[in-house]
Amino acid sequence: MRKLLYTALIGIIMAFMMSCGGDLTTKEVSTPELEMTAEGPLFEGSNTATATWEFDLAELLAGEGSKVSKAKVTAISVELVPDDELPSLEKIVFEVTSKNTSMTRIGLFEGSLVPGQETELSVAGKQDNLASAFEDGKMTFVGDFDLLAEEYWDNVTFKVKVTFELGIK
Repeated sequence: MRKLLYTALIGIIMAFMMSCGGDLTTKEVSTPELEMTAEGPLFEGSNTATATWEFDLAELLAGEGSKVSKAKVTAISVELVPDDELPSLEKIVFEVTSKNTSMTRIGLFEGSLVPGQETELSVAGKQDNLASAFEDGKMTFVGDFDLLAEEYWDNVTFKVKVTFELGIK
């Protein structure tokens, strides 16, 4: 009798979990190559570069659903655009925000940034509220990097590409 009761209980729990899950489709979406700029003058220590990505959610989803219920970053690549007198830069902390989403850290690279060389950032394990950022239709990426020189009077530019995995209903 107990075995039958446990089997029935497990069956009910599994049926409940399956009904709550819904049909979730997974899709990979990447930003176009964005230009992230820190406007000079820049000084020794932490400096900030930003880039904005505007998109049409319906176009991104391409008829695969209407709502992003889950989103996570799976890859971030950054390339420091070469300039003749570019100072040494190192470490970059990468974050994202949108109109209705608070600033969320999504990546990190600790080491020297080499001009003209693509660098893959380590993706953050915990990423909160990224699904709601897709509802806004616009995201701002923020890169905080360290300048090793005392000062640099020109702009510093990065090429950035971010890849997301979306759960769509």
